[in-house]
Amino acid sequence: MDNEKLMTVWCRMWNEDPALAHDLMTDECVQWSGNTTGLDAVVGPREQEEFVTAYRAEHVNVFTPRVLVDGGDRFAYLWDVRTADGRVLTGVDVNVVRDGRVHENWTFVGERHDGQADPEPEAADRAVLEDLALGWTGDGPVADRFRGTAADDLDLAVTAHREVVVDPDRGRVALLRTTGEDAVSGVDLFAVREGRVARAWSLTGVRPFRY
Repeated sequence: MDNEKLMTVWCRMWNEDPALAHDLMTDECVQWSGNTTGLDAVVGPREQEEFVTAYRAEHVNVFTPRVLVDGGDRFAYLWDVRTADGRVLTGVDVNVVRDGRVHENWTFVGERHDGQADPEPEAADRAVLEDLALGWTGDGPVADRFRGTAADDLDLAVTAHREVVVDPDRGRVALLRTTGEDAVSGVDLFAVREGRVARAWSLTGVRPFRY
């Protein structure tokens, strides 16, 4: 299935049908959460079906996909989750695809909801998207926030983790990143218009990347 369908069906797997894991995942598929170690031991669709079944017995959460970044052999997307107590939180997933199935997954959930309307897609040059994403690291705006502050003495270098997800057709780009000597994990997703970042979503994990 294509990446847009993978995104939609992945949410359905968590919402209603754990058996969809067998249509979505490679046999060696691994997952990593920025908030918990629970997914670390889950490998492949059979273990995923068992995990999601147990999860849904305790958590009545509903996931809704939002902004897709389709990079062909990898994709990222913004999503919302509505919890049993009525809270809505926004998160981001990044995925590597092999033979039409998810082979690697990274997931982050934020502490609040982004209730703004999602931006419409607008085509952008691939090189511009890559430059904007990588410019966010190193000497880009993240590091600039700390110039001249007490934090300036700390190692706050921001480094891209793995490959950037670039979607020229939609004018969107996403990247996993690490920050500082402790390799704090994070993810950024950008919507671009006229060569500039028009919307940005940034989430940080509480644990380093496992792969």
